Order: sequence, then structure tokens, then C-alpha cells
Amino acid sequence: PGFWLVVSKTMADEEEPPARDEEQERTSSMSKIQHPPETDRNPCKIPDLLFAIAWLASVLAMVVIAFEYGWDGVGSKARNESHKKKEKFEGMMKIFIVGFLFAAAVAQLVLHVMMRFGGFMIHAGLFAIEALLVFFAVLCGEYSRWFFSVFFAVCAVLAMLFHYFARHRIAFTAATLHVACDMVLHYPMLQAIAFVGVIAAVGFFFIFVLATYGFYRWEKRKDPSERALVVPVLIFAAIFLWTQQVFRYITIATTAGTAQSWWYGRLPSLKMHPAIDALARNSTYNLGSICFGALFVAIIETLVVSVNYVKRKAQEYPGGCCVSCCLSCVTCCLGCCAAFLDYMNAFAFVYVGIHGYSYLYAGRQVVELFAAHGLTAIGNDYFASVLFLVQSLAIAVISSMFGVYLVEFGPNSWSKGVSNKEIIAALVCGVGGYCISTVVFSLIDGANKATLVLFAENPHVLEHNHPDDFQRLSKVWTLLGNELKEDEDEQKA
Repeated sequence: PGFWLVVSKTMADEEEPPARDEEQERTSSMSKIQHPPETDRNPCKIPDLLFAIAWLASVLAMVVIAFEYGWDGVGSKARNESHKKKEKFEGMMKIFIVGFLFAAAVAQLVLHVMMRFGGFMIHAGLFAIEALLVFFAVLCGEYSRWFFSVFFAVCAVLAMLFHYFARHRIAFTAATLHVACDMVLHYPMLQAIAFVGVIAAVGFFFIFVLATYGFYRWEKRKDPSERALVVPVLIFAAIFLWTQQVFRYITIATTAGTAQSWWYGRLPSLKMHPAIDALARNSTYNLGSICFGALFVAIIETLVVSVNYVKRKAQEYPGGCCVSCCLSCVTCCLGCCAAFLDYMNAFAFVYVGIHGYSYLYAGRQVVELFAAHGLTAIGNDYFASVLFLVQSLAIAVISSMFGVYLVEFGPNSWSKGVSNKEIIAALVCGVGGYCISTVVFSLIDGANKATLVLFAENPHVLEHNHPDDFQRLSKVWTLLGNELKEDEDEQKA
């Protein structure tokens, strides 16, 4: 027994140091990620903290207005007006609520399908577009519409050539989507967080509607003119758009922070789940950075709404067609600026979720990323973004159709006596479905971007923790002409 005791102690002493070294190596790597120099230099994140305070104050003000004026206005209107009008309002609200819940369920279903099939959906979508173009070319030829037949045939050939020459970039996007799906499937809590984001987005949409309606009734008593309501309604719209962007960016940053835990092999524990930990950081410490970046996009989107209002008013006057045309160009330019800034913000908040950077420092890291791997990042994100956009529009259309279905085949008491009920239900349910789907697809979008960022920074950690995913990514990474970053520990050795 003494002999075997000595042997077991010797074997334990020989095996214990490597395990301790490996744990120390992983801990040191995680500490480097979680405590970067920039965060230590500016722990309070000034001026990001000021934007978080401003956003919380604006949201609180809108909630107070909604319940002080909107809810009271709805109640007084219901009391003062006839019982039939009260039933109309309550019935349409039921249609909106059921339509939004349906959109949330469809978005979750599409999310599960995307997670399980990954990049295959990109190839399937491209093949479907090519087949559709060929079908239109043949159909136009059958009816002797040769001009359109040649046009669709040329488009089909160009689509096939694009599909062929972009096959390596599509393969890399497919690989990153596969890894992103692995991340999301490894932490099912992310799906619950996305669903909470959907509920928050829907709830704030109703708060925005109530606040706008209540303030409209209150201001209408003092000044019946429409001009007095333009500025307050635009302010409400800006707060609403700002809040929607904040919810979306919180989801992206939370997914990126959870992806970091998956990348470094951090398993869920009873003490703190990685997804909940990331959500807590991005809802508190990183909230200022998220509100800072979301404000710029909200301002541009509010300017678009303002220009569209002026454009509609200009058409009512003689000679307003020229002004309306110029304003359309301005709207297009503002829309492009908003799309570009939103695209850069998505990468910036990946850095915020992973490293805890401030917004300005994260933007600097995005510029360095695009300077080193710009084409790879754009190509990878292009196909994924198109896929997300198509699915968001599809959910919006399905939600609109479901709203019309509820009006036509639902209970008659829900829409009885309402004028233009089909149009109202289709518009409200469609807009709500699109907003809900954009929040849900931020889950996969954040994981996909985080995969690119983490692989560019430290691919060898993935090789140690997830060798199959490393082989899948590194194979396509080298085909694109990129070189793997060398391991820092091997360089020191």
C-alpha cells in the first residue's frame, strides 16, 4: 500500500502542473480580454455615461406621458364617446396584440431554422434567385416579349457569374454562420434574451403610440393647428427610434460577449451564466457606449422622417414637384448615411461586448479591422446581412397578411364598424413584425460578426477549444489570401 501511495502521489504531482498551467493560461487570456488598457484608463466611460443618463431620462419621460395623458385620454375618450367606438378601439388593439405575438413566434421559428442550417441558406437563396430569373426569361420568351426575355437572361448569367466568383467569400460566410450557430446553440439562454428584447420592443412601441396620442389630444385643446404638433411628435419619434436601436445593439453586444465566453471555453455555471453576465454588463456598464452610438443613427432616421413630412407638404403647393424631387435626393443620402453608420456601429458594439471599450475607442478598432481585413469583413457581412434583411421583410409581409386574416376571419367584434380596417391592420402588424424580426436576427448577426473579430484577433484559442470549427474557418481564411495571426505564446517561446 505504501508503494502504491508513493506512485499515486508522484503521478498526481506530474499531472497537476500542466493542468494548473493550462488554467492559468486561460485565466490570463480572459483577463487580457476583460480588462483592456483603454478600459482601465477610462473606467467611468465619460462621455458615454452621460448618454446613458439622457436615454434613461427620455424613456422615463415617455412612459410618464403615456400613462399620464395617453392612458387617461383613452379612458376619457372611451367614457365620453359611445359604446360602439369603445368596442372599435378595444377590438383593433386585440388585433394588434395578436399580430405582434404571431410575428414574435414566426421570428423565433425562423431563428431556429437558421441556426440549424447555417450557411446553406445563402446558397439556397442564390440558387433560388438564379432559377427565378431563368423562369422569367423563359416566360417572357413564351409570350414573345424578347426584350424582357433577354434582360432576365442577362441578369441570370450575371447572377451565376457572381455566385461562382464569390464562392470563396460565400464559403467563409457559411463557415462563420456555422460557428455563430454553434455559439447560439451552445447557450440557449441567448434565445430567451432575444425574446425579452422582442417583448421590450413591442412594449415600447405601444408606449410610443399612447404617448403620441395623449400628447396630441392635450395639445389639440390649446392649439388646434397641426404645426404646433410637428416638433413634439418628431421628438417622440426620435426617442422611439433611439430606443429601438438601443435594444438592437444591446442584443448584438450581449451575443458578442457570450461568443467570447464560448471562444475561450467558458462553460455555463450555477453562479453566473455567460449570457446573463454579458447582458448585465451591456445593460449597465456598457449602456453608455450603446446609447452614444445609437443616438447618431436615431438622429439621422428622425431627419429622414422630417424631410418626408416636408416633402408631402411641398406637394400641396404649386411648383412643389421640384422641391419634392430635391428632398427625395436628400432622403436617399440620409438613408445611405444611416445604413453606413448602422453597419459600422454593429462592429463597434461587437468590440464593446467583447472588450468593454468606450464607443469612440471601439470605432477606432473597427477602422483598424477594416484596414487589415476590409474586403473579408465586407464580403462576410454582405451575404449574411442580405439574408437577414430578406427574412425580416418576409416576416413583415407574413405579419401584414396575418393582420388582414384576423380582420377577415377573426371575431367580428374585433373590427366591426372600423373604416379601412384591412389597411390599418396590415400596416401596423407589418411594421411591428419588421421591428420584432430585426431585434431577433441581431442574435445571429452579432454572433457572426463576433466570429470574424475573434478569429482575426486570436484564432489559436479556437484551435485549442473547438478544433473542428478552427479547421473549417482556417481553411477558407487562407483561400481568401489572409494569414493566420501567430500565437503570442509561441512567439514568446
